[in-house]
Amino acid sequence: MKLRSLAASFVFVLACSSVSSRAPSSERTTLPVLAGAPAPADETVRIAAWRAEGPAALARLLAEYDRRQPGAERTRLEATIDKVAGQRYATWSRLYWHEDLDAAKAAARASGKPILSLRMLGRLDEDLSCANSRFFRTTLYPDAAVAQLLRERFVLHWSSERDVPRVTVDFGDGRTLASTVTGNSAHYVLDADGRPLDVLPGLYSPQVFRRELTAALAMFDAVKGSIGRERDRALVAYHQAMATDLAARWSQVPVVQTGGVARMLDAAEADKRRIAIAVAAQRATVSKAMVEVPMLQTVDLGVDPGALPDDTALWFQIYGELFAAKDRRVLDDRARALVDSMLSVPTGGEALDRDARARVLVGLERTIAADTALNEVRLRPQIRTYLVQQLERGVPTFAELNTWVYANVFHTPASDAWMGLLPRDTFTGLPGGAVVATTR
Repeated sequence: MKLRSLAASFVFVLACSSVSSRAPSSERTTLPVLAGAPAPADETVRIAAWRAEGPAALARLLAEYDRRQPGAERTRLEATIDKVAGQRYATWSRLYWHEDLDAAKAAARASGKPILSLRMLGRLDEDLSCANSRFFRTTLYPDAAVAQLLRERFVLHWSSERDVPRVTVDFGDGRTLASTVTGNSAHYVLDADGRPLDVLPGLYSPQVFRRELTAALAMFDAVKGSIGRERDRALVAYHQAMATDLAARWSQVPVVQTGGVARMLDAAEADKRRIAIAVAAQRATVSKAMVEVPMLQTVDLGVDPGALPDDTALWFQIYGELFAAKDRRVLDDRARALVDSMLSVPTGGEALDRDARARVLVGLERTIAADTALNEVRLRPQIRTYLVQQLERGVPTFAELNTWVYANVFHTPASDAWMGLLPRDTFTGLPGGAVVATTR
């Protein structure tokens, strides 16, 4: 989804959202869910107490939310629920997220469940987090089957890799557009001691996300009683088997490249030759814009989700071949309803009509499917290879694996404070190469 040229002059103002730490209070409260309109200080105390209580408090708040009629009080309660759950749009997903990994590990030990840890830019409970996390909470977590799997089989945790860069397009007449640039997210499957078992990089369709997490759960159960080298060998065997399975399915995808143009073979051609080759320049994701030069093209304001990159249609077809996805409807009714409600909010003076919202939804689903195929074919094999290599020498820590993923798979290493956005080898006509000011 690429920002088209705007018939207006504009100024980019790059900022970073603050990733603040909130230490939840251990104090419990017996106050009613909503007693009128509590003062901000009271609300803060209540939210801290509910956060400390965890999923049980969230369940009570959601039950109260379900009883209420639409209106201002229900809207205020929705915002409270987001804070208690640790996730934006929590009334749709109904998931509780730990922000403290030690607390997540304690919950995992007590429950016997693995941890699903989301690593992202920004905060999951704020609107302007990185693009992938915004897709997760609007198209993935609201999916009824995904939410049930996450709620029942995992302890959920998220943490921030770094602040998320923000960009503002100022039209000079009082109108502005605001969004984020660059950044990727990954879901890590961890055991109760925080040791990594598997990684799902980037955006996935709900169907494939469930499939891969179900396989990871089976692996978790299989190695639960193992220790030391026995456990490491079992993990190596799992990742090798999964890599072999993907290679076998990928080898059956009828893709051919001639003259630099990749295409799908028709049925007759596919019977004669089923060729698996690299078909597209490696990118971290399809769902975000192409690499900017150095900034504009990474801006993803979502102004035209139906305008897909050139090879997205191909990756969409590959998705169907790889995952036998005969039904190309990617999102379930619940996720579609959330997306539709967000597209129905008036922007710039008017809301999209039903036909326009339907077109956006089609483009969104195709993009998610394309992302899924690209992530499985391009990114995840890199991670599996690294994991297998590391497991031969001992289990890498979560921090070690995450550092490697962001540096070598997402290509945004922690050592680059500007995340590739500051031009170092191109003259911009601006002193300092576009840096207006730095505050730290």
